[in-house]
Amino acid sequence: MSPGTPHDALRTRPAPLVLGTWTAPAEGPLAEAGPDGSAPARSAPDGSAPAVAAPWEQALPASVWRGVLGDVEVRLRIETGPGSGPAELWAARDGRRQRLAACLTADHRVRLGPDGPQWLWVEGPVASVTWSVDATVQLPPISVVVPTRMREQDATAQAERFARMDCVHEVIVVDQGGTLAGDPGFTRLLAERPGIRLVTQPNLGGSGGYARGMLEAARTPDHAVLFSDDDAVLPEESLRRMATYQALSSTRTILGAPLFSAERPDRLIALAEGVRNGDFQWHASDGVQSPVDLGGTTPEQWAFLRRRGEPNYTGWWATLFPPGTSADLGLPAPFFLKWDDAEYGLRATEHGYRHVVLPGTSVHHPPWTAYRTQMSWTARVLHRNRLATAAAHGAGRGVVASSLLHQAKHVLSGHLLTAELWEEGIDAVLAGPEQWLSRDLLEARTLSAAVVEAWNRENALELDLSPTRDAPLPLPEALLRALLTMLTPDGPPGDGPPGTVLAVPADEVHWRTTLGADAVIVTGEDGAPEAAFAVRGSAMRRAAVRTLRSHAGLARHWRSLCAQYGRALPRHTTAAAWTAVLDAASTDDPSERT
Repeated sequence: MSPGTPHDALRTRPAPLVLGTWTAPAEGPLAEAGPDGSAPARSAPDGSAPAVAAPWEQALPASVWRGVLGDVEVRLRIETGPGSGPAELWAARDGRRQRLAACLTADHRVRLGPDGPQWLWVEGPVASVTWSVDATVQLPPISVVVPTRMREQDATAQAERFARMDCVHEVIVVDQGGTLAGDPGFTRLLAERPGIRLVTQPNLGGSGGYARGMLEAARTPDHAVLFSDDDAVLPEESLRRMATYQALSSTRTILGAPLFSAERPDRLIALAEGVRNGDFQWHASDGVQSPVDLGGTTPEQWAFLRRRGEPNYTGWWATLFPPGTSADLGLPAPFFLKWDDAEYGLRATEHGYRHVVLPGTSVHHPPWTAYRTQMSWTARVLHRNRLATAAAHGAGRGVVASSLLHQAKHVLSGHLLTAELWEEGIDAVLAGPEQWLSRDLLEARTLSAAVVEAWNRENALELDLSPTRDAPLPLPEALLRALLTMLTPDGPPGDGPPGTVLAVPADEVHWRTTLGADAVIVTGEDGAPEAAFAVRGSAMRRAAVRTLRSHAGLARHWRSLCAQYGRALPRHTTAAAWTAVLDAASTDDPSERT
């Protein structure tokens, strides 16, 4: 809570203070497993969100809560459910489990203690579990910001979900497609739910939507502010836990929620993340290096949750900011999309904020694939914003070396569209912040899409191409073939079909899986081809020469770029700067935009 916050505007939670409560799904606490042994997808009791397999939502991450509560006694209340056998209380620490109570009564107490358990949970036939402490904390009201564009059904469902939550005071929907005001479903929702506010503006990307929402939320400075995607489902119980933890923290703390797959609700995709100083790459601050299936597991098996570093940002699929954050830190960087959340997190870290991604909470989001991120128009914006963020925060030349290494992989593996998009991003960074920062928010997508269209005209192949193999080539053979292709003149136009044609699923597209191919077919989940492209030596050579030149320029001018972006970014993240951007965008001719 920021200094001077009016206490009569806050909601007081009387003792006992509930840290978490869990109710068994309607079909019972132990649902039937799927044919592969995985836990089935289930809905929460109110039908609003998928449920992660118990005990993720039922267990208490005791060591995490101990950080804000200290050495306290936790009260456990249970209601028994159908089934045989007693309810048992278990604890886990350092991968070992210990039974603390063999036959639980309705009310039980356990001390956290400095050397206490890392996790507490209940096994057996229980209908509900509630963890609480004897304490009182003031929880600020929450304003939710949801940017959206041309997704009326998602936006309506998301706004209704949040509007039903007791802890949410208002939902600010920022429509950047201009379709919600006339949508019957959303119009009906606005009439039924006065806590929903619609703001319409031109498409300024994710950063533009969140910046506008943050400006609107600043009208109530005593509110905490939640950023949420329009298709990310955050349960009310998770939001309550996040708000409670934040209010208990003695240090200003930004809360995030662990990311789960909407398609496979028990699959944990990411927990705590950070940006490495050396190469300025995203990385896990714990052991979640790849998706983890939690179905059928218990807390002593969750060694991947052990912290290996401090997170320095949270993903904006569900991030809760304490009251007064925008007044303290400013607004998001005008990046259109990608890296705005990481840059804001780095800025917050430099100002003394902590970042916590709270185990036991969850947000479900449709998964991304490397192909759709790296080989689409977003790759230009992503790489440009990464380099600009690194420069603004004074990173060393390791980020340049990392960029060059990855570009070499793009070239050798035939990801020449990605290489082209990255080069366009590098050119923008070298031009300096005043040439594009804020100015291209209305053009970022159009300019990037033009690069993709031009490349596809020259390199895209017909989708009726037949693959010659569906598995990557052995590494030595693949590397040799790639080098020979790059060094050998192209054959005459129309000189027969490509020799080695690899079929690769979209979510497996990677430099290693396409290395050595003469052509690549990218397939969807149903196995049908989505795209196909050729790998030509002449294009590889042009890309290699261009990337060597651009990275030499980056290395030569890096210190100067750091100074330029370090001075420019604070000027472009103020409320006044964003208001000017929004005013200018409102006078733009919509017919000239995509």
